[in-house]
Amino acid sequence: MIKEPTVFILGAGASYPYGLPIASELRKQICFKFAHHYEKLLESREKELWRREEMCQRAKEFTNAFFKSSDQSIDVWLVKNPSFMQIGKQAIVSMILYGEHNGGFREKAPNPDQDWYSYLWKRLTDEFSCPKDYNKFSQNEVDFITFNYDRSLDQFLLESLTNAFYDSFRDNAKPDILEQFNKRKPIHVYGQIAPLDWQGLESLPYGKDPDSIWTGKFASNLKVIYEAQDTAEVQNAHELIKKAKRIFFLGFGYAQENLNLLSITELLSDQQEIYGTALGFTNSEIEKVQKKFLEGIRSKGGITASTRRDIRIKDLDCLKLLRTYL
Repeated sequence: MIKEPTVFILGAGASYPYGLPIASELRKQICFKFAHHYEKLLESREKELWRREEMCQRAKEFTNAFFKSSDQSIDVWLVKNPSFMQIGKQAIVSMILYGEHNGGFREKAPNPDQDWYSYLWKRLTDEFSCPKDYNKFSQNEVDFITFNYDRSLDQFLLESLTNAFYDSFRDNAKPDILEQFNKRKPIHVYGQIAPLDWQGLESLPYGKDPDSIWTGKFASNLKVIYEAQDTAEVQNAHELIKKAKRIFFLGFGYAQENLNLLSITELLSDQQEIYGTALGFTNSEIEKVQKKFLEGIRSKGGITASTRRDIRIKDLDCLKLLRTYL
């Protein structure tokens, strides 16, 4: 189990091992796949030919403009071009659904050599050996803040918990097991494409065929940059960061707008240990990330040699970082 207060802050790279796209891949999929997928959905939904053609043309206009913009982030581009906000969010939902549908967990993960979910699960439950040990799950001092719209971590954790204690879940412990999970469920600061089938109304099962889903229904679940300011999710994230002893940034791009949303420079202290993946970063890029964290701590009264040692941004994937430092 993990006894030291630890917060995991997740970017797109954290979901990559399980079939979800990183920002560059999401851009490519939206530019070259979405318009065709949207047209197929409209064939069964929109009976008026003129209206269908008009909507398809709008989708092509959107993807063409985003492609030619050279912007890497669809979220940033939508903020600058709000007239495309609705169809842009539909495009995001569509591509995330394809990732969930075609991905997998554990030995079925598309990139099993980077399967940090399973490693984390082992660390969370390595002391569990009795039928009622599910009651210890929420005693792990861990919390999750995710910038991702996908539900892969939510699905993996509850799927693992309910099947690790399959007999108890099947008999009469289902409410207790769900309660244990809900105490540690991830905070989605930008929302998620839909609640999972055990999370309430308007839910959408994980891995469902995206060709059968009208994405317009779920677009409003997503928030882009600046839409998430002052939400309950963001306020909860701030509280978790303040109380954490260790903070792990996993698959995170360190975009300034996301760090600002978390109020990182205001909340970090020299008593916290910071770890982060920087897979494929140059030494110069890593130094810039470290500088962002150091500047926040400096504003509170100085930086010691110990502070510098406690900020470890490494050219490692999520699994290797956790195996080294967790």
